[in-house]
Amino acid sequence: MAFGIIETIAFIVILASVLKLIVLAVSPNSWMNFARKLYSKPQAVSWISLVLAVIVLYYLNQAGITILQIFAVLAFVALIIVVGMAKHIGAFISYYEEQGASNILKEQWLYTLIWVALLVWGIKSLFF
Repeated sequence: MAFGIIETIAFIVILASVLKLIVLAVSPNSWMNFARKLYSKPQAVSWISLVLAVIVLYYLNQAGITILQIFAVLAFVALIIVVGMAKHIGAFISYYEEQGASNILKEQWLYTLIWVALLVWGIKSLFF
């Protein structure tokens, strides 16, 4: 079977996920060491992730996946994330309460701007 862009993206996600699960099962400390190193430069990780997200979005769009289909998948993924994160949300809430809402928006301006742009695109596609 020849892989198209959708299959290639799915393969990368599946491969990375399986590798992570194997490493976590065999040596959780190794995974934590990797994660610490990976996220030791959060700005770099953020910008690299943004570039990769733009590339993935571009190729998904080129493959005929609409922004509305992407939002439908986002709903599924968000719900799966909640399953794993629900018991830890107290720590996040405490952090955000300490920081204050205005500081969080200042800190997360790019992330917020990206979501606003995606939401506008989705609303435009849905209603216009």
